[in-house]
This record gives sequence, structure tokens and C-alpha cells, in this order.
Amino acid sequence: MYTLFKIAASLALKLYCKKTVARFQGNRGKKEPTLIASNHPNSFFDAIIIAVHYPEPIYFLARGDAFKNPIVTKFLRALHLIPIYRLSEGKENLNKNQDTFKTCLDLLHENKTILIFSEGICINEWNLRPLKKGTARLALMAMQDGLLNLRIQPTNVNYSSFHKNPKEVEINFNLCFGVHHIDQAKESIFYNTFNTLLKKNILNNMVVKEDLSDIKLVKPTSKWHSRLLKVVIAFPALIGFLSNYWIYWILKKITVKKTKNSVFYDSILFGMLLLLYPLIVFQLSAVVTFCFNLQMGLLLFFVMPISAWFYKSYKSY
Repeated sequence: MYTLFKIAASLALKLYCKKTVARFQGNRGKKEPTLIASNHPNSFFDAIIIAVHYPEPIYFLARGDAFKNPIVTKFLRALHLIPIYRLSEGKENLNKNQDTFKTCLDLLHENKTILIFSEGICINEWNLRPLKKGTARLALMAMQDGLLNLRIQPTNVNYSSFHKNPKEVEINFNLCFGVHHIDQAKESIFYNTFNTLLKKNILNNMVVKEDLSDIKLVKPTSKWHSRLLKVVIAFPALIGFLSNYWIYWILKKITVKKTKNSVFYDSILFGMLLLLYPLIVFQLSAVVTFCFNLQMGLLLFFVMPISAWFYKSYKSY
């Protein structure tokens, strides 16, 4: 399930984003116990972006209140999600975190990779908020459990915009560090030392600014080059607009209404497009096949997503 989702999300990002760039300092993922510690500016869209561009499978710590339904729980676990409970989700649930930490330690002993958002909160902004002690606590538990080769992968995700599409995205997988050299005798000292080191490394190549205006992440091509490309792809882009934009417009309207004054815009819109767009294209192709012939249905099935990519590219230049 995880592999299929990663492939589907990777293809969908090519339509949703103008460009995504992943930069690695050092090795591109290793078969060692690893904690990816990242900033968290854009809800669970951050996790999708990181998972798609990281070479190894990733396990995610997610809000515990999403695991109430047994069927949903089975689906989320198939996608490598692990529940973590906060006080706001009920004091009675905090004891369940012991099972969560055990699961994490078992995965790390198997040289797996776990993603944790170290700020503990998501806000649409170009800034790093104070780090919670959750990442440090898990790292200390891993060390005490004999995982002396634990790697911490400081990561940041930068967006050109939080509410416009197509957007540019940068993922910086900064240089890993170990924690065996940090004094573990006193928890508070370990936590403070760990978070100071982690903050410094997450901020490496991270965009930090006070205002909320959109930014440029990728160096633009020359004007004449952009104009030439727009002329070349204008016709397939027009087909893409006529055949696809109505789907995007409807789903965007729903998303804007449902996510007003929240941080879930990109996550919900991308999720709906990822799940619903293939179904809509398939159904339209089936109708055309029924009304005309199989060749026409197959033509529509391939032309819609391909022309959508041309329209996205046209808007990007």
C-alpha cells in the first residue's frame, strides 16, 4: 500500500507543483536507524513531499484522534502511520503512547526511518517555531535501548506559496548527526543540547522571513526562453485547460470552503485530486467508450492527464 501511494503521489505532484527540488547533504538515505526531524509549515502535505523524495520507506507519527475508526486505523497503518496522542486528545489516551514508543524503537532496531515534526505544531509561515522535546525524547530512548548508531536527519521544507498553484517546493535533507556524544546522565541537559543542535541544522538552507507574501524558490528562466516555450505548448495547454480546469475549480471551491482559516488547504486539495481525479477521468473515459468506441475512450483517458501537465507547465513559465 505504501509503495503504491508513493508512486501515485509522485505522479500527482508533477501536476500539482510547478517544480519540486530535493537536496541531500551527504548520503541519500542509508540502512541505519534514522529519525527525520523536520519543520512543519503545511500540514500532512509536508509528510507527502518528504516521503516522495526520500529514497527509503518512511514511517510517520500522526495525530492519535485519526485512529478512532478500526477500518481507518487499518488503512492508516498500511500507509506507515503511527498514532501519537497529545493531552488535547484526552488525558486517558496518553498511556497509549507507551505502545507508540515501543513500535518506534522496534522499527529503529530494524534500521527503519521515522519522520517526526519537531515543532509539534503546524502554522503556514516561513519560520521555525520552538522545538518540542518529542524528538529528543525518542532519540534518548533509542540510545538507552542500545541504538548507538542512531542518525538524526535534520530536514526543512520550503514553499513558494501556501495558497496558490502551481507552487514551487524545496526539500533540504541536511547533514545527519549522531547523538551518542551528548551527555545522557540528565534528561533536561540532553533535551536542551539536542534541540540546540537540531535547530541549528534544520535552519540550514531554510527560508525564514516575517511577512507572508509569496516567494520565488527556483531561479526563473530567461524571458525569451519562457515565451518561446509558452508558444510551443500553447495548444496542448489549451486542451488541458478545457478538459481539466473544471475539475480543479470544483475541488478548489470545496477545499477553500472547508479549510477556511486553517492550515489544511494544500493537504485537502492535493488529497482530493489524488483520489478523485483518476476516478473522474476513468468514468468519463468509460462514458465515451460506451457512447462511441474503445479507441475514443482510451484517447480521452491519456489526453486528459497529459494535457493537464502541459497546462500546468504553461502556467509555470
